[in-house]
Amino acid sequence: MNFELLYELEAKIVRTVDIGGGATVGRTDYHMQGKVSGKINGTYEGVDYGSTVKTDLGDAVYVHVHETIKTDKGVISAYRRGYAVPGDKGYNVRAFVLFQTGIQELRYLNWTLGLAEGVAGPDGLKLKIYAVR
Repeated sequence: MNFELLYELEAKIVRTVDIGGGATVGRTDYHMQGKVSGKINGTYEGVDYGSTVKTDLGDAVYVHVHETIKTDKGVISAYRRGYAVPGDKGYNVRAFVLFQTGIQELRYLNWTLGLAEGVAGPDGLKLKIYAVR
């Protein structure tokens, strides 16, 4: 397997909605805005419908994000699913990404599996998104 860097994502949380939950699980929606840069460039918007789970390491988050990237050629829609566990610099994020777009030169994204890795914390979200080849 090979990994090709598609873009780097930097986003800030602009709004949260606390959904609530029980003693061992809860949910908060994190609304994010930012930018992507690399082979794909544009503005970013997404909502993480994150469920928090108590673990031996602390609170972990099941990542469930619906997001869009607006480029100068059109829009890319993506679905990101994975986990975020406590680490030294915040939460360590690992997730897969599925894409959908009508942009002709980026149509290969429609059958590309993406891999996201990075960190989420008080300073925002910083991820690298790779195409799995």
